[in-house]
Amino acid sequence: QQQPQQTQYQQQQPQQQQQQTQYQQPQPQQQRQQQPQQQQQQQVIRTQQTIQQQQPQQQQAPPQQHFPHQGLNGGWQSDRDVQERRKMIAKIVRLLQQRKPNAPQEWLKKLPQMAKRLEESLYRSAKSFDEYNDGNTLKQRLQQLAVNIGMKTKKM
Repeated sequence: QQQPQQTQYQQQQPQQQQQQTQYQQPQPQQQRQQQPQQQQQQQVIRTQQTIQQQQPQQQQAPPQQHFPHQGLNGGWQSDRDVQERRKMIAKIVRLLQQRKPNAPQEWLKKLPQMAKRLEESLYRSAKSFDEYNDGNTLKQRLQQLAVNIGMKTKKM
């Protein structure tokens, strides 16, 4: 009697193994659906790894140092002067607008660019920041700059 039971058990066992393998191995259609998800997950992991590798390099970079501009008058000019330079451009714009209150629209459009160029010339030629930023002499310095530009234009 034992032998027939073993054969029944042996017959049941392969059926159970087949059922288990069906659950363990996804069907081909399921595999196709899972592949893009797996690829996306792998891409996310690779991106995160790249970011993590780059972060330590960025942290190790030395802090930005302050270097005065070389070749300028006195060597006092600095990247830290940006805010003051913007204020100076605004002052120059106001002075020029006061000088020509009924200016044509075309001239007004060019005004910010002109003021920027004038400011740059004042900045480069000043011997110190105090000299550059002196509001009492600004009008006079701009007039002198205009004369100098006029002389250069005549020479050409």
